[in-house]
Amino acid sequence: MSSDPEQPSPVTPFAPMVPDGSHGGLLERDPELAAAAHAVDELVAGATAGGPVRGGILVYRGEAGIGKTTLLREIQRTARDRCTVLTARGGETLTSVPFHVTRQLLQPALDRFDEEDVRLLCGGHFDLLAPALGLAPPPSASAAPADPQGVRDGLAKLLERLADRLRDRPPVLLVDDAHWADAESLAWLDAFTRIRRDRRLPALVVLAHRPLSEGPQRTGVPAVLAALADRAVVTLGLHALTLDATAALARETLGGHADEPFCRELWSVTSGNPYETVELLAKARDRMLEPVAGSASLLRGLGAEARGGGLVARLEELGVGPTQLARAIAVLGADSTPGLLASLAGMNPTEVAEHAELLRQARIVTTRADREAQTGRAQGKPTGPDADPGTEDASTPTTTREPTHPEPAFPEPTHPESAPCEPALPEPAHPEPTHLKPVHPGAANPSPAHLEFAHPLIASAVYGSMSPAARTALHGQAAWVLTAAGHGPAAVSRHLLEVHPDEDQDVVAQLRAAAVEHLAVGAPDAARRCLERALTEPPGPDAYATVLYELGCASLLTAPAATVRHLSSALGLPGLGDDLRIDATYRLAQALAHNNQLREAARVLAAEAARTPPGTDRRRLQAANFMYEGFQAVEEDGPARSRRLADLTAHFTGADNSERALLTVRGFDAMMRGEPADEVVRLCDLALVDGIPARGLGWTDPTWGFEIPSLTGIAYAFSDRPDQAGILFTEAVRAFEISGWSGAHLAFAHTLLGLVHRRRGNLPRAQHYLEEGLRLADRVGNGLPVHWDTACLLWSTRSSPGDAPRRRGAWPTTTPSDRRGRARSSCPTAPASSAGSCSRRAASRRRWTRWRRRPRPWSAGAATTSCGRPGPWTSRGRSPPRTRTARPGSPQRPGPTPNASAPPRPSAKPSAARPSSPTRPRPAASSPRRSPTWPRPPPATRRPAPTSTWPAPPAPPPPSRRPPSWPPPAAPPSTPPTP
Repeated sequence: MSSDPEQPSPVTPFAPMVPDGSHGGLLERDPELAAAAHAVDELVAGATAGGPVRGGILVYRGEAGIGKTTLLREIQRTARDRCTVLTARGGETLTSVPFHVTRQLLQPALDRFDEEDVRLLCGGHFDLLAPALGLAPPPSASAAPADPQGVRDGLAKLLERLADRLRDRPPVLLVDDAHWADAESLAWLDAFTRIRRDRRLPALVVLAHRPLSEGPQRTGVPAVLAALADRAVVTLGLHALTLDATAALARETLGGHADEPFCRELWSVTSGNPYETVELLAKARDRMLEPVAGSASLLRGLGAEARGGGLVARLEELGVGPTQLARAIAVLGADSTPGLLASLAGMNPTEVAEHAELLRQARIVTTRADREAQTGRAQGKPTGPDADPGTEDASTPTTTREPTHPEPAFPEPTHPESAPCEPALPEPAHPEPTHLKPVHPGAANPSPAHLEFAHPLIASAVYGSMSPAARTALHGQAAWVLTAAGHGPAAVSRHLLEVHPDEDQDVVAQLRAAAVEHLAVGAPDAARRCLERALTEPPGPDAYATVLYELGCASLLTAPAATVRHLSSALGLPGLGDDLRIDATYRLAQALAHNNQLREAARVLAAEAARTPPGTDRRRLQAANFMYEGFQAVEEDGPARSRRLADLTAHFTGADNSERALLTVRGFDAMMRGEPADEVVRLCDLALVDGIPARGLGWTDPTWGFEIPSLTGIAYAFSDRPDQAGILFTEAVRAFEISGWSGAHLAFAHTLLGLVHRRRGNLPRAQHYLEEGLRLADRVGNGLPVHWDTACLLWSTRSSPGDAPRRRGAWPTTTPSDRRGRARSSCPTAPASSAGSCSRRAASRRRWTRWRRRPRPWSAGAATTSCGRPGPWTSRGRSPPRTRTARPGSPQRPGPTPNASAPPRPSAKPSAARPSSPTRPRPAASSPRRSPTWPRPPPATRRPAPTSTWPAPPAPPPPSRRPPSWPPPAAPPSTPPTP
């Protein structure tokens, strides 16, 4: 019985099995096999009945050599007649290769489908997912990086659609050595297993890995494995063999006359480890050792040869050639084909074949053909094109197609042609389909001559036996060999990461190219590793700042603090061109804003704009500067900023994107200042082209970001133009979904759509979008700004005025004293996340609700502007004008609005917003800092507007209110909103 990934050599005629056992002959694994058999039965039963799927997660844990791989092979044998078995294995030297395990699992399954069917399975995201699956080369360097969350979600949905296509043979995913799986693949499996809240997956996922490190502070791969185990149907730990099982295995291998002292010494030497027991028995048989008490003293010496230094010594006894070939296999890993091994080891094909045979006989290496003989096809299963579709090997990646021609030992073809696969999957729709070929199949589709170690313990021992200098030199040669064979920079980068820095500019160039490929497939962590390694090479003086800039862009939204550090360093060094300098400044400001440093973001932009000559680049910086200044909770001189912005955009017509961006910021600022709605709408109309964002200012455009169109939509929403706002935010959802941006961007778009429906009075639709936005935000992380704002809007929507019976019925714990904003997190109808968030926010804003206790003569809304907020005349010592530009009533209250159908009375004097007020009240101390993508609170030059989002007393009618982090509500539409 083997350990993590693989078992002893296939030439060994015995295994830790008893011939006629109840579960395929595995020793002392009945509970583990029974759990797997039950899970497979449930999966098949659900698929056969056509009802709900009944998949799930099984986790097996155990030390190296405890028999995990043998157990997975037995599960594969049990499931292959009724299921589609897809297998993969992690590798110790392959943890830095993004989506390595994903490609092993999905490439063979997709090989059966033609290109059209694969595109359908991708659900319109083929261009996003194909590079991650290795079915297409990465897009060009000029393309926007792929959203990691979007790639994970797209792959999860692809597997879900694949499972639906395979309901007659539901998929079973077997992942061996999951502790060595790449982080991107585990994140995909984590996303896939979260798609069903009832934990009923459309597939069975079986993971085998070594025990996790103890402690609550797990990060990276251990943290994901722990999360998967928490959602598992069952998690089982594998134990060592008992004395009785060890004795049974010895008698089965060496003969029934093996006596008790011999068996006890065997169990003592191996500690019941199945792999070591099998290896030790093989050596005893090879040396014709009699299994009696007199030979027991020799077992300890033989056992030392099966691990660590003893195994390396046994390898060196085979000669220089086999040793050099084994080391080449240890370095190349999944790319250990005869051609590449010949180039790396400096041998000809004949020498490679001879040395490989010696290693096979010594049970050090094996081939795919050997494994097939050891597992399914050695158990009487047919081979060739008529083979049973479930005869995939569980220890190597399942592949269902065979090479049309034998693979030559040297040179290795870059793109091997393949014949159609076995009928494991449904027949394609077309008689002669065009199949997609992997760009570089590698371990996802190995040839029968592909060499690998018989067990990962052997691989670790061989790799660790090399001196650091020899190991580094071999990695450098492997990078050169792979490059010459046509492999891309991403495939070569894992070897370059192990090379010592030597100021080699070719290495820097390859690592930078690999980072571009990693970003294109949605693996920013891998891109950062490459760029950080490139900096240590280091680059030349003319490229150092550029590499820092690329490193900062690679971690823009995932690690804002690191982005600030890298981009600040890049801007402080010579070597950045003017275009890169402008873009680096813009991205630095974005990172500072996302890191809650709005004041610093505005300062950086202002300084760079001052040294930039007039033109498009300068207007780009000015637009971002005005935007981030306006987002600050407290400004030094808000009216002065507004005057500068108004003067700058006074004569703009929207001739280019820089003018449109500034007009957008100007319209948003006008809305925040309470200027007439017609003026706000005019500015927003100038910022659009035919009612939609101009090309280059779209929702997914990397140059300007999504903040610009967001401001346009928000200004429309609070200027009595919900239709235009709804069109923009619906387009945002569509654009984000098409581009695969399924993280905070998509959550933000759903929240804005919820805002629009809330302002129109359609509370059920508003609640639907807000709940979806909160759900999407929860998948990204915790404590994000979108969490707070969405939760606050959702709570105020559920507790909206005009629905008092529902509120009293749903929240019996709410008391009259709670109406000022003290939320009860025990509300049975609100999600726990929104309840907790709003409770904390309400507690910090009780001062904001005290304005309700002071009577105001204009509380009915007579002094509001067309944007629905108090005008500048509300300052101390001022009285409201006789006319108004906005209709009265609260847009949050469904049902008829007083005088809503009456047209507004013409104003004798236009009530434009005044730039300043005689007094400047001190802003509320509890006002929170805000995300750069969310509007700021009222300027410090004005008395704070009503901010309570909580239910008000039924009478008298309250003035218009707004959520704490949103602009003031606009006047209601001319017709009563529909409840």
